Amino acid sequence: MVSAPPPPPAFTLVRPDVAPARALFGGRPVVVRFRFGASGPLDLRVQIERRGGGVARRWDLRAARPPGPVTVRWNGVARNGREARDGRYRVRAGPRGGRLATVGRFTFRRHVYPVRGPHWFRGPIGRFGVPRSGGRTHEGFDINARCGTPVAAARAGTVKRRRYDPVLYGNFVIVHSARERRDYWYSHLRSPARVLRGGRVRTGQRLGEVGKTGNARSVGCHLHFELHGRGGPFDPSPRLRAWDRAS
Repeated sequence: MVSAPPPPPAFTLVRPDVAPARALFGGRPVVVRFRFGASGPLDLRVQIERRGGGVARRWDLRAARPPGPVTVRWNGVARNGREARDGRYRVRAGPRGGRLATVGRFTFRRHVYPVRGPHWFRGPIGRFGVPRSGGRTHEGFDINARCGTPVAAARAGTVKRRRYDPVLYGNFVIVHSARERRDYWYSHLRSPARVLRGGRVRTGQRLGEVGKTGNARSVGCHLHFELHGRGGPFDPSPRLRAWDRAS
């Protein structure tokens, strides 16, 4: 008669921690740390689970010795190589094949709303595609806010351009997201952006402040925000509204 394999050593979590509690793709990575109690080495499993959406990422650690520590980092990329979806997540850990215990929870977002303070819609004149002088059309979306309100990067990327345009955009900066193949435009900043051309920008990093430079000098403080894809500029308002609700 073949005897059953011995059960794995008992597992207990000690000092579990997951940070940050609000994670951003392209921002600080999610760091999972814990120590554990067991009577001997264990093959451990650590996994990140989206609420109602299955396992986003999993790590199998061979012969981990108590008390650890155990540390894993997650950059927001799921097991299929794509970005994880926005939502609430939990981290669980335990012996492989055994019961997993909850280490902690966090929320995850791929974008943030670029105006980081009280803001409001400029009105129909600020919509994408409305006519402008000289036969041109409005290629972005205008967000009103008090001058000096912080402006943050809606998405991580590389600074493609940072200039002053006295005719239209005033102080503006363009951040390119290679993963999305999109450019994010931030215009009418009060002063030159706090980043340099070619530099890396994190999601949520402060770029500058709402201003009224360029042609905004005659209409007041607001952020003119544009999104450009491979086909040129497109209406950013549906995405802005979604980011606003999540922020």
